[in-house]
Amino acid sequence: MRTAIRRSIGATAVLASGLQTALPALAGVFVAPLLVLLLPFVPAAAKPVRALAGLERERAGRHLGYRLPEAAHAEEGGRWRAVRDPATWRDLLWMVVHGFAGTFCGVAGTALWPAVVTSALTPAYWRLFPPGSFTGMLIRIETWPEALTLPLLQAVAYAAAVIWLVPPVARGQLRLARSLLGPSDAEVLAQQVETLTRTRAEALESHGAELRRIERDLHDGIQAQLVAVAVRLGLAERALAAEPDNPAAALVKDARTGIEDSLGTLRDIVRGIYPPILADRGLSGALHALAGGQRIPVSVRMPDDLPRPPAAIEAAAYFVVAESLTNVTKHSTAEHAEVILDGDGESLRVTVRDDGQGGADIRAGSGLAGIRRRVAALDGTARIDSPVDGGTTIEVLLPCA
Repeated sequence: MRTAIRRSIGATAVLASGLQTALPALAGVFVAPLLVLLLPFVPAAAKPVRALAGLERERAGRHLGYRLPEAAHAEEGGRWRAVRDPATWRDLLWMVVHGFAGTFCGVAGTALWPAVVTSALTPAYWRLFPPGSFTGMLIRIETWPEALTLPLLQAVAYAAAVIWLVPPVARGQLRLARSLLGPSDAEVLAQQVETLTRTRAEALESHGAELRRIERDLHDGIQAQLVAVAVRLGLAERALAAEPDNPAAALVKDARTGIEDSLGTLRDIVRGIYPPILADRGLSGALHALAGGQRIPVSVRMPDDLPRPPAAIEAAAYFVVAESLTNVTKHSTAEHAEVILDGDGESLRVTVRDDGQGGADIRAGSGLAGIRRRVAALDGTARIDSPVDGGTTIEVLLPCA
């Protein structure tokens, strides 16, 4: 019972605090028709309703234990913006419902507590009034039997309402605020998608910057040091050339050969992390250099004013073209290939086509599955068209925004 009483006290506090927004909302109901008429011409007329809804979100958030997010309001659309904004209409609907229901529930829920006490004490003072003139809450008392039964029954009814009706009514009031004043499920999902997209774009940009830093450290640091060591070993080998029987000469030669092999491996690793040519010459220069190194003619076409994509997108496009051209030279009998790039700043489209034998199978481990995985990691799409004897076309769309 103590738990029930504490719960009822908390629920009554919720309903009583609701009066601070319910009473202004009730007053606003009477000017709501004028407000609706003004919306198309004066969108700012909705600001008082929005401010009152903000107070209700703060109040409901305090009782719920978490902050209620604000629904996204339309920011574009001219003077008809507020009319087409679903959040504005939900604010108006809340104002009408909360104005009537919130005021009634707040007053009634608060008044039930003194009503219980007043009804229970009625037998002690009803005789102080002239005979036949005492009228309690919803009852009329004229005799002692009525005074000893009816008020007590009324007190029990009020107490039952306090215990069992007030808490669910308070919860319903908070749910009303959460459903009407908070964002809808679709808006929440859209906000989450937007947040995830933004944070992942920032993470990809940070990752690209880190890859470029690692590439510079390897290229300008360790690789330069290994080259210096190889040069010194070459000088040592030349100095020992006059002593062919000296065992140190063979050791120096083996060490220099090992370092040269390590340099080759390191260059491959650097190109795999982030091709240095991308940082030096951009995507256009990198693709022209890549096309020039193939054993078959490869043409590259792209607009001169193509916006430069983010580093992660740029690297993905480069690797898509590199893997595609590798597949052409390894698995195709093509005599010519073509690379086409176009974009508008929002997305980058990469197309690689050849005139080979076609019939490429993504399940055969030809590198096409790797292209799709790399593109999918960036929310891009890849389309592979490879009919038999019809050549192969790989079209990739990468989002840049």
